[in-house]
Amino acid sequence: MTLAEASPYVVEVRAVSPDRVDNYYAILLKMVLAASKKPNETIDIRFSDRQFTQARWIAEVQSGHLNEVMWTTTSKEREQLLRPIRIPLFKGLLGKRILVIRRQDQAIFAKVNTKEDLALLVAGQNAHWSDTEILKANGMLVTMGGGKENLYKMLQAGRFDYFPRGVSEIASEASFLEGTDLMIEEHLMLSYTMPIYFFVNKDNTELAERLEKGLRLMLKNGEFDEYFYSHPRIKVGIAELKKHKRKIIELDNPFLPDETPINHPDYWLDVTKY
Repeated sequence: MTLAEASPYVVEVRAVSPDRVDNYYAILLKMVLAASKKPNETIDIRFSDRQFTQARWIAEVQSGHLNEVMWTTTSKEREQLLRPIRIPLFKGLLGKRILVIRRQDQAIFAKVNTKEDLALLVAGQNAHWSDTEILKANGMLVTMGGGKENLYKMLQAGRFDYFPRGVSEIASEASFLEGTDLMIEEHLMLSYTMPIYFFVNKDNTELAERLEKGLRLMLKNGEFDEYFYSHPRIKVGIAELKKHKRKIIELDNPFLPDETPINHPDYWLDVTKY
């Protein structure tokens, strides 16, 4: 078989709408695989026709019957099930959370300065989100709800006091605040280490090495940062950080593996400069 006739290198992804402008990770995956491909090789990334649940997606990658890659937040448990490529894909921005509150409560939150102060108030969360266990592990009171829309309605109804949202997520959820007395709190930001990685099957050394090689090449030549800072989600997040000088409340993430590269400054966004 000639090089021209060679079969493409196929990678399976259980996600939909890979070309959406806001689909940060799918576009990054294409760039990473392009950066690490062999000469004259073609890459064929095949997306599912429907979105899998997080648990189902993990199970699919774990089964190893396809050359699959996924992206998700890391934890000790997930790194036991799958093989992580320990280069944060979102520079830790997902762990920077601002609060949505009822407008009349801003004076209450303006007096919150410590983790202990915040622990007197109640957060709203989905039971299956990684953040939920982090908040609870830090002594926060948490009320469980369904999806985002339901949680916004619960906050409006007074079922809890605040809804933590990622700084890069809040702009896309503006419609949930319209016609309500909800607002983005202006005084506080929660911060915890919660990187998102690419993950592959434990035994898929070749795909893991390709992903790591591509990410390192992009970091070295500046392509990663160029993509990161030019992406609409990141622009929105940084714009939100610049709006207010917020008090940062640091939370521990006890589910973080010891191997997390927390001392590699190039991997993380320094939000204090904003």
